[in-house]
Amino acid sequence: MPNYKFIQCDVFTDRIFAGNPLAVFPDGEGIDDATMQKIAREMNLSETVFVLPPTDPSKALKRLRIFTPGAELPMAGHPVVGTWIVLARRGVVAPPESGNGTVRVFQELNLGILPVDIEFERGSPVKVVMTQATPTIGEPLDEVEAASQALNLSPEEIGDDVLPILIASTGLPYLIVPVRSRSALSRVVINNSALTALLKRVGTDAVYIVTRDTYSPDAFVSTRMFTDESIGIGEDPATGSAAGPLAAVLTHYGLAPMQDSVAHFIIEQGVDMGRPSRIEVDVEVEDKKLKSVRIGGGAVFVLKGEIEL
Repeated sequence: MPNYKFIQCDVFTDRIFAGNPLAVFPDGEGIDDATMQKIAREMNLSETVFVLPPTDPSKALKRLRIFTPGAELPMAGHPVVGTWIVLARRGVVAPPESGNGTVRVFQELNLGILPVDIEFERGSPVKVVMTQATPTIGEPLDEVEAASQALNLSPEEIGDDVLPILIASTGLPYLIVPVRSRSALSRVVINNSALTALLKRVGTDAVYIVTRDTYSPDAFVSTRMFTDESIGIGEDPATGSAAGPLAAVLTHYGLAPMQDSVAHFIIEQGVDMGRPSRIEVDVEVEDKKLKSVRIGGGAVFVLKGEIEL
């Protein structure tokens, strides 16, 4: 029976037992769709990635298929960052001749072909930066009462003087819900039926809760992410596919720190789970319009093993 090796790493952190755990199968060719889903359910992490040959080698170096315990995703942030750290460590991407610098490759996701930049220091990959899809930002939503019920907070704790509740996407849509303090953020307890009803009504399956009252002095915002029960995640300690839309929203509403037409800042997540994560984001603005959104971070190896099918 075939054996498939996997590596588990923690993403958006520089130390083990923090960040968001990820399982990567560097050679997933030969595993059928149903078995990929079963493996992801068995791993029971936020996501499991299967690396495959690209559909068109002239357009992408590798194809990544990303599964939660409950479903396949068209794209995600922490799986991309962690997988390319793994692949670069395995020699799939060679460092620059000097050992230092950035190498750009293209990856195939179910969403399409997107670039990835891998930063090397002394020949080792230290950071992966993912360019996400063009951001879309919805209109403000009047959902304070519904959000307070879903999050078990008072209506007075929901909201921000500038930032509204809305839907935003850079590939996956998220309901962005601002709260007024990190105390409120820490006290969120999900009412599953109320959250499911709210997410179904607004047309997404995940909520990203944000406050500008941060835990770390160098973080710009602190966040938590919860999904509908059907996704099989619950709370996620670091969500790159949500950090991108949030970064776009903060820039769109004039809240993000700008320098030379680029907003650069850190989103912290996972603190209340005991898995602090740091997601670096860059939003480029051109002619007062959002041009690109990039998210990045590092990853550390935790364990490796193999599964016999």
